[in-house]
Amino acid sequence: MSRKLDSRGFALPVIILLMALMAITAYTVLGAASNNLTLTYRQSYSQMARMASKAAIDYAQEQFDNAACGNYTGTAETDLVSNSKYRLTFKADVISTSADGLTKNIQGTGSVYLPKNSVSARYVFNIRSEIVNSFATCKTPDNYAPVVWLDASDYVTLKKVGSSTTTAVPTTTFGNVSDTTRDTLEERADNGTQTLASWQSNDFEMHICDAAEFSNSICTTNASKYLNIGLVYSNVSVPKNATITNATLTLACANPAGAGGSVTHKLYGFYKTSSNPSPDLFTQSGSNQLKTPLATANLHTVASSTVSENNCPPGNNTTYDVTSIVQEIINNSNWDPSVGRLGLAIQYVSGSGSRHLSKASNQLSISYSATTISQADAGDSVGLWIDKSGNGNNAAFTYGTSPTRVDNALNSKPIVRFNNGALLSSLTTALAGKREMTAFAVIKPNYSTSSTDGRVISGTSSGVNNDTTAGSSIIALLRNSSGNGISSIYSGTTAGVYRTSYACTTCSNVANIFASRFEIQDSAKVNSFLYTNGALVTEADNYQPSGSPYTYGIDQLYFGGTRTGAMPGSGTAYFNGDYAELIVYDHALTCSETQSIQEYLRSKWAISGTSYTNTCPADIPTL
Repeated sequence: MSRKLDSRGFALPVIILLMALMAITAYTVLGAASNNLTLTYRQSYSQMARMASKAAIDYAQEQFDNAACGNYTGTAETDLVSNSKYRLTFKADVISTSADGLTKNIQGTGSVYLPKNSVSARYVFNIRSEIVNSFATCKTPDNYAPVVWLDASDYVTLKKVGSSTTTAVPTTTFGNVSDTTRDTLEERADNGTQTLASWQSNDFEMHICDAAEFSNSICTTNASKYLNIGLVYSNVSVPKNATITNATLTLACANPAGAGGSVTHKLYGFYKTSSNPSPDLFTQSGSNQLKTPLATANLHTVASSTVSENNCPPGNNTTYDVTSIVQEIINNSNWDPSVGRLGLAIQYVSGSGSRHLSKASNQLSISYSATTISQADAGDSVGLWIDKSGNGNNAAFTYGTSPTRVDNALNSKPIVRFNNGALLSSLTTALAGKREMTAFAVIKPNYSTSSTDGRVISGTSSGVNNDTTAGSSIIALLRNSSGNGISSIYSGTTAGVYRTSYACTTCSNVANIFASRFEIQDSAKVNSFLYTNGALVTEADNYQPSGSPYTYGIDQLYFGGTRTGAMPGSGTAYFNGDYAELIVYDHALTCSETQSIQEYLRSKWAISGTSYTNTCPADIPTL
């Protein structure tokens, strides 16, 4: 036997009153008879025990519902009637509790003691296997392991995102001539060697070598005279993936001015290894310290900077734009600003001239803007909504107009107001091979400004062009076409056969709890459920997209809209309104768990002043 939450038992005073009235009737019968109990008397006492045991079940239901977090452990034996002839009692024992704590198997016992001070009951009746359900409103979303949990009432999770521009001036030490490592280098382009004189010199030859540092025979022979120039900068504390707004390398022209004629140089960034973008300082005895990186594709940047010059008189500077080079290095997946070394290599391209430039006076200047995250206050744009699930699946503003924080909007709590914008959770762990999903949204919809089929919660893969690609998408909650109401889509297009819809005439511009649940029916089929404000409003069974069985895989969850086109794509299908709380699970909650979360949301956001009716079947069997 299954008992619903709204099947309220009698309050204890009412129970006592009814028992007393029954007892008066029975006592009248007893008073008119002798002390020898007849069958009629025995039936009267048995009926009293039966009603007392039933009252025990009803009373247990009330106590279960009123106990904090559903922590009801039973009702001790309690007198209902006690007079000079007999005593009538009831008690309730908890036989078993479901794993989620929402369902209890109760044994109700009614007892009649003759005479009243007897140590054992003469008549006993047990209701041995009554199932009672409770919402146990202490259940919160994290009890059931959500993938994403966005809660506007926890206002510290609402962040505004900006940027700050900083200019960094990395250092070069030039070094002493006796040092075994330095941050500058001149190296022959043909064979990657250097000399002690070139190591100890205080200038660069760009790019025809100085005979005093190498030899006349080398520096007058076309095949061997050209040099590669290297610089390693330290303390490059630029954050990974920062936006480089400007980066320039400045070299001071030295005396002598060098040979005349136009010369063209090309700059690259170079790496230590293919997995380490921060090179070591140059060594005095090393070779191919620049030749090998420049000849190996994954040891230098794709980005480069080419500059042609006609002269470089002493006292002047030569400036190179290296913005794209620095950006590529900073974007490297292994860039570590705590190491902060950045290498630049300059090679000869063409021309007959050469330039003398000071090693010690070179300077790299980097201006960058980095993302700043701070608390979003009332009226601020919400650029980041922090995920409370513990999975790190934060939702970032992605398309359209950034939503805003609005305070005291729902039950004196803040909400996030969406107006043609969408947030994106790029899942830290992609979902693969999934068949089920459960999603909840507390939202006050603005249907008049929302798109047809506007998305509330939509999952897709970054590798496909839209969220209607079978196997790579699942739309947990979306607008019911162009009308008021809510839908869900298990697989396929928005007009597909796996769409479940509910038209709601009272949902516009009022706060609602929308929920959807996809639950495995058997090895091939899935059932779809839609809920509105605690009630199951529609159900579709036997969904069976092609597959053995059909599964979906996603790595993105969109809120308030979705993406169309290949990444990065553009925003579409906006669902506007006030969003209070969004919860997504990668599995089907049980019916009772689904109801408990809806009751949690109802109470928290004051969607209704009355507890929702639990219509779920018992989760534990009747004994």
